[in-house]
Amino acid sequence: MLGFIGTVGVIAQMATLSLGYDTRLAMAIGLFACIVWIAHSLKNNDRWLLITNAVVAAFAVWGIA
Repeated sequence: MLGFIGTVGVIAQMATLSLGYDTRLAMAIGLFACIVWIAHSLKNNDRWLLITNAVVAAFAVWGIA
């Protein structure tokens, strides 16, 4: 279930960017999706998915700031 929510979050992020919304909004949506994917990776003990989403979340925080 978390994977589905994370996927919808990533799609929503790409949609906000393609429709011309503020990039900070897109980064916030992406950050939420990363948090969900991190929870999913912890639940399934997937270290590589955790590392990937931690890096993406760091860039999202940097982009928002």
